[in-house]
Amino acid sequence: MAEYRLEDLARISGVSTRNIRAYRERGLLDSPRRVGRAAYYGEQHVAQLAAISQLLAKGFSSAHIADFFAGLRRGQDLADALGIQGSDWRGPGTTLPVDPDDDDVRTLVEFGLARVVDDEVELTEPAVAAIVGTADDARAYVRIVAHIARSTDAAVDQLAASAAAAVAECERFQPRTDLRELAEAVASVGVDRALRHRLSAAE
Repeated sequence: MAEYRLEDLARISGVSTRNIRAYRERGLLDSPRRVGRAAYYGEQHVAQLAAISQLLAKGFSSAHIADFFAGLRRGQDLADALGIQGSDWRGPGTTLPVDPDDDDVRTLVEFGLARVVDDEVELTEPAVAAIVGTADDARAYVRIVAHIARSTDAAVDQLAASAAAAVAECERFQPRTDLRELAEAVASVGVDRALRHRLSAAE
């Protein structure tokens, strides 16, 4: 079983050593195995850091994530850990009554917004599912989502290229493993601000 020192874990996970220490202090990350004064991390820590990064990117706070993980460590299932009442959360709003071979559905799958399981189309992005899954005309909304995805693809790719170039430039004088996280956060805020401004101007 692979084990890593703190610096190795930071390099593999892309999370800074400072953030790893902070996650441990806040109860997000399991304690490492200690041998004397040395601390060793395993694959479960790599997986936990990946989950933490994904949840933070979706807007959850570190306090929320700590609560989720505490519940999972107590043996709760995910619904209980999230504080969700009820058992059937794979019904309306997740699976769509549309043809999996439809071109728009293929676009959603290509962009990571949906997947096809047993000939059923499932939305994978919660924010999209909350809107499309409850719409009276799901097919029309699938068409809209696909159109937005195609129309913004080139611009999103250009934004990603610019952010990656900025990170590479910064790494030359400030080599840190958390610059990718920083770039994602800054770009996300920038896109949200610009989109709100454009949509407000169009009203």
